[in-house]
Parts: sequence; structure tokens; C-alpha cells
Amino acid sequence: MLKALDRLTRRDLMKASAAFAAAAATPSALLAQAASTAQGVGALPARGEFIIRGATILTMDPTLGDIAGGDIHVRDGAIIAIGRGVVAPGAAVIDAANMIALPGLIDTHWHMWGSVARNMAAEDPKNGYFLFARAVGDVFTPEDNARGVRLSLAEAIHGGITTVHNWSHNLPKPEFADAELAAHKAYGGRALFGYGYAGVGMVDQPVNLADLERVQKQWIATSEGLTTLGICSRGPESNNADICKREWAAARKLGIRISTHMGTSAARVKQREGVKALAADGLLGPDVILVHDTNTSIDDIDLVAKSRTFISMSPFTEMRTGFGIPPILQMLEKGVSVSLSIDTIVLAGNADMFAIMKGMQNVGDGSKPSEFALPPRKVLEMATIEGARALGIDDRVGSLKPGKRADIILVRADDLNMGPANDPVRMIVQSAQPANVDTTIIDGRILKRGGALVNVDTRKLIADAAETMGRVRAGVEKVLREGGVTVVR
Repeated sequence: MLKALDRLTRRDLMKASAAFAAAAATPSALLAQAASTAQGVGALPARGEFIIRGATILTMDPTLGDIAGGDIHVRDGAIIAIGRGVVAPGAAVIDAANMIALPGLIDTHWHMWGSVARNMAAEDPKNGYFLFARAVGDVFTPEDNARGVRLSLAEAIHGGITTVHNWSHNLPKPEFADAELAAHKAYGGRALFGYGYAGVGMVDQPVNLADLERVQKQWIATSEGLTTLGICSRGPESNNADICKREWAAARKLGIRISTHMGTSAARVKQREGVKALAADGLLGPDVILVHDTNTSIDDIDLVAKSRTFISMSPFTEMRTGFGIPPILQMLEKGVSVSLSIDTIVLAGNADMFAIMKGMQNVGDGSKPSEFALPPRKVLEMATIEGARALGIDDRVGSLKPGKRADIILVRADDLNMGPANDPVRMIVQSAQPANVDTTIIDGRILKRGGALVNVDTRKLIADAAETMGRVRAGVEKVLREGGVTVVR
């Protein structure tokens, strides 16, 4: 679809996308395009064929390693070849000299629906994050949820995050899930959709298990492999054991991922013994992601490691909310697979996985204390291949090698905050920022090029988010004023 040229520009890409859209302009395609435009995104670009030339490639594959001056050949969403001097006659060329190519970054826990409320959590206990999130959820509509997801997805693409775990825990009705899943489909990113419970802070709140099969058939089976399904449970620190067992059984029957918050409060760990409760009931395992688990014991870490259960950590929000210092070194020393999380930009402020990597390295080194306790390459693994393993998609993404899907980002190495060029791994972990991401490719589609999002109307996204918060603010203040919320961490 795309023609060979010396450098693939944003204008060229838009022309190719327009041609593809015209070719597919059936009535149903036109309706889908109109719906996506209303969501602040145009038609998805064609996948086509292209070659990335002359990049410093961090494959994150132990066999291929790092490749200086390397090429990546992509066709129809798949990586065809990778190495130096790759021959790809007729393929469009992306000149990646002075750029670092690496797998797209992977988030493993993000409450995306709340992103319209960026920075709204205040310092007063009466309107801190947990009370605020519960109150906001009470007055949101499905469209409000979707606006948060759209804003999140656009920011993810901008920042080189190609896969997200949408940990959706404000789903009072199935329509809320449908609205969020429609956003995922329109924006073309890769995602694990974690079907959660009806609202933040509710005790003994089960997931709507009866709706899982419908979602699997209606949304997941038609997503071209981009979206997978999981559940997000209140877990044993908030729900009774019978609810947990029913949720785990339903998820395992469908073969989908299970995730729960864990160990956010030392008092609740002592009271409910979450990890031990899961282990006793046979609910740990390689299909489970525990989020946070900052207040944990060595015995608990042993149980997590032996069961091959995954851990997702969000250092900035964990420290911001007083959950504690992420016990990253203890986890790694026991062989636990740790991945990284945005959590919520209501608290984190933005979706900057580069900052999270840097923060995690600093937490690791500072807790030793040693300058050499947590190498930057290990942190980069957490943001790429370990994230893919946690989400069960490491056969498709998380590293760059022939046969995997083309989730690739190009980071400019000669920007003011990056140069002069040095070790590329340290540059990514210690210096890079979302603004340095020149190109974001997801499943072979180029969604950011030359530092700009290709088909997203960011002004509309911000305007929609502002309209939501302006409209619901009075309702939130009323709920908070009347004290009609009960919150459990």
C-alpha cells in the first residue's frame, strides 16, 4: 500500500491512510469511521509494508541482543526480518538514523476510565483519591468512562506505550464495558481489558461474571487479536472467600487472566492475609497478576515466586498514596516476574513509562542502598518482555524478532535531553521522555510519526474530558458533602 521513499513522512502516511479508507468505504465501514471520528480519532492507517533503517535496536531478545545500525522489515503487521543490511525491495523506508528502536512499552495495570479526572485528587482526606474516585464513579455515564479511556489511549500512543491493561473497576452496567471496548477498537492499541466490579471501594463486590462470555464473543473475537479479556477482582482483602473462588473458577473456565490489588495496607495484610488466603485456596498461579503488594512478607514473596504469580508495581502512585516503598529487590531476588503500571493519572499526573522506569531503578538502588542494585536493563525488561509475560502475550510482543507482531517505538537519540549518544539502555531508562518518541507502531500500523499522533484529535479529547469533569463536579461534591461513600483500600 505504501510506496518506497527515502523517508516516510506524516503527510505520506496520511495519504496512504486516506487511500485505504476510500478503498474500504462500504456502508458499514463509513458508519464505523463516523463513529470513530466522534471519538476523536480518524480511520486507522493501513498496515502495509515498510523497513526501518539504520536504528540502534534493543531487541530485548537474548539471542538477537542489541544491534547497532540495524534494520527492521515489517509487512502486514508482522516483523519479517531484523538485522543489518536487510533487503526489502519495494518497501517504504523509515530513516531511523540517530534513533533507538525497541519494543513498545507495556503497562500492566491502569484505571483508564478515571483519566478525565487528572490531578483531581486533593491533599484533604475529605477529597483524597479514594473518596474522590468512588464519588466520581457514582455520577459517570458510559460515555464519561469512554472519554477517560480515549484520553488514556492517546497519551499511551504518544508515550510509546503500545499495550495497556485496562483495569476497569467502574462498571455498574454492561454498557460501561461496551463504551470502553469501543474506544479500544477505534484507537487500534493492544490491550488486556480487565472486566472489573461496579465501583471503587465496595466490599464483597463481585465481577459481573454472567457478562464475560458476551464480551468475549462480541468484542474480543472481533479485535484482530489486539484485545484480550481478563477479570479484575476485589480479591481476598476485600471480598469473602466464596466470591473469590467463583470469580477465579469462571475466569479459568474461559482461560483468561485474573488480577487483584494486594497488600496496599499493612493493617489489612495482617487482618486478611491476602497472599496466604489465595495460596490456601489454590488461587495463585501463572494466570494471576497481583497489583502493588507493597506490604508483604518474605513468606508471601516465596508463595508468589513458587506459584509463578506475576506482580505489577506502580512506584509513583504507591508512594503517593502511602502504600509504601515497592519491595522490588526482594521480589527480584526470589525470582518473581515484576512488570510496571501507570495505575491512575488522577494520582500519577501523566502516563510516562520512562519516568516510571527511572523511578523504579532509583527505588531499587535507594533501598539497598547501592548504585548498582538494579541495572537499567532489568528495568527495561519490566517495561517490555516482563509486561508481555504478565499479560500472557509474550509469544506476540515484548521483544523484537521475526514472527512477532510489529509493536515498535523509535526514540530520538539526538534530542536535547538525550544527547550525546551513550549506552542506549541507559538513555532510554534514565533520560527519555514521551516527547522523545518519534514513532509509535502497533501491529504494523504507524500511529505516531515525526513526534505527532497521526489520526487523533487531541483538542477534542481534552475538550471532552473538561466537559465531563465540569458536568459531574457538582454531583461529586454533593456525594462527598453528604458522606455517602464507603471506601476500602
